[in-house]
Amino acid sequence: MEDNPDNGSSLPIGELREITLLIPGEHFFCECISCPESVEEKEVEDLVLGVLEKDEFSPYPVDQLAWGFYNSPETNHIFLFATPFSKLRNLGWQNLELFRRVFPSFISLFGANFEKPTTRLLLHEETLSAGCFEKECPVPKAIFSFPVNPEDEEALGIARGKLLSLVDLEHYDLETDILVLEEFFRTKDGYFKFEHKWLVGKDPKLELEQNVLLGADKLWNVDLRPPVFKESEQRRRRFSRLRWQAMMSWGFGMAAVLVLLAGVSYLKVLSSGKAADAQRMYAEVPKVREDQKLLEKLRQNKLGGIDVFGALGRLGSHRGFGQDGPELWFSQAHFESRNEVKLEGQGKNVEAINTFIENLEKNKVANIRKNRSGEEIREIESDGGKTTFEIEFDLMEEPAKQSASEESTLPREAEPG
Repeated sequence: MEDNPDNGSSLPIGELREITLLIPGEHFFCECISCPESVEEKEVEDLVLGVLEKDEFSPYPVDQLAWGFYNSPETNHIFLFATPFSKLRNLGWQNLELFRRVFPSFISLFGANFEKPTTRLLLHEETLSAGCFEKECPVPKAIFSFPVNPEDEEALGIARGKLLSLVDLEHYDLETDILVLEEFFRTKDGYFKFEHKWLVGKDPKLELEQNVLLGADKLWNVDLRPPVFKESEQRRRRFSRLRWQAMMSWGFGMAAVLVLLAGVSYLKVLSSGKAADAQRMYAEVPKVREDQKLLEKLRQNKLGGIDVFGALGRLGSHRGFGQDGPELWFSQAHFESRNEVKLEGQGKNVEAINTFIENLEKNKVANIRKNRSGEEIREIESDGGKTTFEIEFDLMEEPAKQSASEESTLPREAEPG
């Protein structure tokens, strides 16, 4: 829940109207229902009401339920969720009509699309949810939620285990990390933006950018308040926006006229000179970029360009060697530039790979590259007795070699007898 942990009754009504409330997902009972192709979009709500009135879905009358649904024109499924108002009141959530919006905490799972059946884990404050999605279907097949105690270090793992016990993992692929909902807000262009990050963020197969945009008008169906209230509230807000836009247009129009009258003569004097300066500066931008590229290319050429074999030789000399030969092998190397290389290969074990990395850093040969969040770009996996790695390095330049005359003045070690 955003901004305010209770029902907000101590805040002024004006402030409450700026708060979007998220109700923890474990308080809802959910169901995915089929929608006949003959049902039009405007008839979907009537179809949902018919399901809510059945005893099979809920023992509570519809007017005693806080409910909502999510559907998509791309599929013939509707995800329905509800909870009794009495339960919300007992938990401290009441006067819901005062808030900007009221959603379930798993709202940012809606709209996800996967190439194969997938289960995604979502953490918001003290609730962990698991959403199960069929192939290329933005409407979840099922959502399960479980509370998490933030003071218990093992609580997240326990909740994850309980949720996954409810999921058919033979059918659904499981994302390796947990998505964390950090912030959410309404944008000026009519969307709700949900900003996420990965809990661990080490799996390169998962995209770092996980922001979700959902249309604000579409999310009125997800809002938990009664349809009659939502309809009147939408009319009220539309009228308020139109009135505000009219006032702003009038104010800006008057200000523009005053500024125009005051500055017209000054602008006439400066316009020609400013336009010429801007055109000259704009024309210089491509030249500056080309000069930067040329300087970087000259620097690398001066150092010898991309030296694939020399670089691999330097890297390979720091592998561990046992009685049976090297403890680590390279299978692929990709050079972005002279000093940027991505290595893939296999080691006898994780320790051999970590030793290789330590040797490179200790001997100032290379350092592991870091991403924008400051985390090292590397992946080490052990599966079926095989340990593989993918690591990106920044190669350091090799110190210049001494001349023969300088070497002759240095003391030599005694040769073995």
